[in-house]
Amino acid sequence: MQKVHTGNEASAWSNWIGITIVVLGVYLTAAHGNELMIHAVLDGEPAIVQNDYFQDCPREDLQRDGITQVMCTQATRNTDTILLSRPDWYRGLQMALMSVGMLLAFASIFTGVALIEQRSWSGIAAIVVLSGLLAVDLVGFLATVNSAPLLRQLYLWHILLWFFIHALLLVAVLACRENEKELERQEEVL
Repeated sequence: MQKVHTGNEASAWSNWIGITIVVLGVYLTAAHGNELMIHAVLDGEPAIVQNDYFQDCPREDLQRDGITQVMCTQATRNTDTILLSRPDWYRGLQMALMSVGMLLAFASIFTGVALIEQRSWSGIAAIVVLSGLLAVDLVGFLATVNSAPLLRQLYLWHILLWFFIHALLLVAVLACRENEKELERQEEVL
């Protein structure tokens, strides 16, 4: 006797993938927003060129934030790493990628909710959004690889991590859709 599927297996997978996409979408929207802000704000001469590390760290701010002069100096040096090592084209490209990535990550939140609610269009939307995020990761990877060693040290690990997360989620959505189609074929046969 053949086993009859009620669709619960497919909906369970869809729910878990949807929940995962929502959680990661919230986090990625914030991460891309932070990176966008960093590249929007960091423009101009590095403090190391201006030789004003200590001018960037007023005592009142140090006391209010509860950090030491050394910690502030290190933060300034981290900023200088970005400013000194990024090529001229990197800032504009990163701002564009982070803007697109932030919009796609925000859209993924709604796509994840649609997967949870078993909307008919949710599978296609998830494939489109995850493919877009994968493309953003790939372009970001290529840009970072072709930039300076210090930028690779700062960004490459994060880009690769998100690339593999998006690739695995895309494979999961594709497998879930294929499973749903197979279950529908089996139900038609019965």
